Amino acid sequence: MIQRKKINWALMIGAILVGFMTFLAVFGPSFSPQNPMEENYTLKVDGSIRVPPYPAFKVEGYPLGTDRYGRDILSRILWAVRPTMIMVVTVASVRLVLGLVLGMLIGWSEGRRGRFLESLLSTALSIPVLIAALIGIFMVGADRGLWAFIFGLGLTGWAESARMVSEQTRMIKTQTFVEAARALGASDRRILYSHVLRQIMSLLWMLLAFEISSTLLISAELGFLDYFIGGGVWVEISDFKAVNVAGLPELGQMISTSLVKLTDPAPLIIVGSVIGMGVLGFNLLGEGLRLQLSQEWLRGGRRFRFLSQSVEEWIEERLLRPVLFWAETHRTALVSASVILLLLFGSWMAFKSVYVKPLAASGTIFETTATKPLWGSDRHDAYGTLWVSASLNTEPKLIWNVPLEGGAAGKPSISADGTIYVSSTNKILTAIDPNGKIIWESPLDEIAVGAPALTSDGRVIVADSQGYITSFDVKGNRLWRLRASTGRQATSGPIVDAQGNIYVTLVDTVAALSPEGKLLWRTVAAETYLEEPPRLSPDQKMIFLKNSVMQIDTGALIEISFAQPQDLLFTDPAYFSGANGANYFRLGHEIIGWHLEDNELIIDSRQTWAHEGTVLLLPYDQGVTQNGLTWFYYTMMFVDTRVIWLDAGSRVVGNYSFLNPNPKVIAIGSKGEAYLCGATTVNVDCVQAAPGADKPTWELSFESPSALLGGAVIPNRLYLLLDGGLYAFESQETQP
Repeated sequence: MIQRKKINWALMIGAILVGFMTFLAVFGPSFSPQNPMEENYTLKVDGSIRVPPYPAFKVEGYPLGTDRYGRDILSRILWAVRPTMIMVVTVASVRLVLGLVLGMLIGWSEGRRGRFLESLLSTALSIPVLIAALIGIFMVGADRGLWAFIFGLGLTGWAESARMVSEQTRMIKTQTFVEAARALGASDRRILYSHVLRQIMSLLWMLLAFEISSTLLISAELGFLDYFIGGGVWVEISDFKAVNVAGLPELGQMISTSLVKLTDPAPLIIVGSVIGMGVLGFNLLGEGLRLQLSQEWLRGGRRFRFLSQSVEEWIEERLLRPVLFWAETHRTALVSASVILLLLFGSWMAFKSVYVKPLAASGTIFETTATKPLWGSDRHDAYGTLWVSASLNTEPKLIWNVPLEGGAAGKPSISADGTIYVSSTNKILTAIDPNGKIIWESPLDEIAVGAPALTSDGRVIVADSQGYITSFDVKGNRLWRLRASTGRQATSGPIVDAQGNIYVTLVDTVAALSPEGKLLWRTVAAETYLEEPPRLSPDQKMIFLKNSVMQIDTGALIEISFAQPQDLLFTDPAYFSGANGANYFRLGHEIIGWHLEDNELIIDSRQTWAHEGTVLLLPYDQGVTQNGLTWFYYTMMFVDTRVIWLDAGSRVVGNYSFLNPNPKVIAIGSKGEAYLCGATTVNVDCVQAAPGADKPTWELSFESPSALLGGAVIPNRLYLLLDGGLYAFESQETQP
C-alpha cells in the first residue's frame, strides 16, 4: 500500500493569501476605479440625493460604498495596501534582524553576562508591544513617518524572535560539531557565523512570516488609536482633544476613520476584513513553514528545508559556495560597501521624510521687474496669487504713518518706484512716497472700491462705488472716466492685463475696458453678490471669477466640467491661478490642477487633506506658491483662523492657527510663509507664519482702534491701511 504524502494546507492557503496581498500591493492602484482622494458630498442613491457615507452596492462606480467624506472605499483599499505592506515588511525585517542578532548573543553568552541578557529579554517580553510602540512613536514623533514606526514597534517587538533564536542557539552550541570546531581553534564569531547561523537560517522564513503578521496586527491597533503612516500632524481642536491630519490611503488610517455610526459598521468590516486576510495569510504561511521545517528537521543542517533536497544541493553547489568563497576573499571591500550603502539608504530615507517636492515653476509671468508694480491690485497681481517674491524674516518696526482725512477707503497699491496709492472716504486719491510724504492728491467723484490697479506705464486705475472706472497718469492728472455699468456698482478693485485692458467685478458681472476707456464687453458671471476681483489665467487667455471662466477677448463663458452639477453642491467651487503658472480649481477641500488641450479638459494634479474634525467650514481662500506649495485659508469670525500647507504629495507640511478674531491674509511670501493681520477694537496684530513651524517667526502688535482694510508686503516693508490712515513698517534684513 502506497502511503500518500500529507498536504501542508496551511502552507498552501497562506501562500495564496500572501500572494494575493502582494499582488494588491504591486498592482492594486492600477485597478482603482476612482480617485482615492476625491470627495463626493452629493451622490444619487435610490433616486434621491444623499450625503456620505454611501452604502455598498447602492451607487454606480462605488461597489464597496464610500467613507464619511464620500471617498471610494474600494479605490482607497487598492491604494492603501502598498504603503501598509511596505511599512509592515520593513518593520518586521528590522525586528527579525534585531531578534536574530540579540537571540544568538543571548543564547551563546554564559555567566553573569548571560544572566543579564536573559533578564533583559524577559523584561522586554513582559512589556506589551502596543504600549511600547505608543511610547516609542511618541518619543520620535509621529511626523517622522516610517522611522517612528520602526523605532516604536522595534522597542520590544524583537523579543519573541530573540527567545526562539536563543533557545535554538543554546541547543546547537552543545552539539558535537560545535565542540569539534572549538577544538580546532575556531573563534566564537566564526562558530556563530559558520555553524550556528547555518542551522538557524531555515527558521528565519517562518519567523519573518510571523513577524509580518504580528506587525500588521499591531499597526491596525495603532491605526484604531489614530497612529498611522501619514498621520504625523496633530491639530488641537479643543482642550484635551486633538485629531490627526491625514488623507492619503493607508490601512491603519482607513480603519481609524471607518466607523461612522454603530448602526452601519460596513466600512469598518470591509477594511478590517482586508487587514484580517493579511494577518491570517501570514499566520498560515508561518505555521505551514513551521510544519514543513519540523517534518524535515532530522534531515540535517539544511539552509532551505522547505525545498527539495536536489534543489537545495544545486543552490549550494552553484550559488552559495561560489558566493561565500568570493565574499570571504573580499571581506574588507564588502564591509566598506555595506557601510556606504547603509549610510546612503539612511540619508535617502531621511531626505524622503523631510523633503517637500516642489511642482514645476514657470518663474516667468509673476516675477517683479523694473516696470511692474510692487503691489498692483487687490491681491498683489492681476492673477490674484497674493504671492510676493520677498520675505520679512525679522519683525518690522513702525517707521511712519500718514492719517487720511475722513478715513481710508479700499486697499493700497505700490508702484515699481515705491510710491503708495491710497484713497479716502473724502473722495481723494493720494500718492505717498516711501518716506511717508504726500506727493499729490487728486479728487474722485465717488468713494473708491478696492485697491487702485497700476499699469506698467505708470497709470493709476480706480473703480468706485457707482460703477465708474477712472484713469490717472503718474502725476495725478485725470485721463478719462467711464461708467462700466448702469445697474451694477463696482465691488472690487480693477486688474490690468499685459495689453493694458482693464477688468472689474460689478456685483455679479465682469466688465472689460480698453486702455483708452472704451467698454469691450460685459458678462454676467455669477448668481450671487461677489466682492472679489477677477483673476487672469496664467496664459492671459481667460478670466476667472469664482466658479466662472470667460474668454478674455470676447467675455464669452467657457463651459468646463469637473463634476456633475449635483456633485458641486456645498463645495463652493472656485477657479484660480497659481504663482507657478498653472490653472487650478478648488472643489471643497480639494485642489485640482488642469489645462485645456483643443478645448478638452486635462487634469494635471489633485491635492486634498483630511480636514475632518479640524475645520468647520470650507476654505475662505487658497493658492499655490511659485515652488508648488498649496495653501488653504480657513476663517470664521471669533472662532478659528487656520492656514494649512500641502506639498506636492498632499502631505500636510504646515498647520497654523491664528487667534485674532478678525484676520486677513495680507500676502504669501517667497518661502511660502503667510502674513496674517487682524484688528480688534484695541490692537492690530500681525504674524509671519511659516510652513511647518509651531510658532510664528515674529509677532507684531500696536494699539489702534481702527478697522483693518488691507495691506501689502514688498521687500523690507509691510504696509497696513487702517480706517485712520496708512502705516509703514520696515524690516531690517538685507534682501538678496
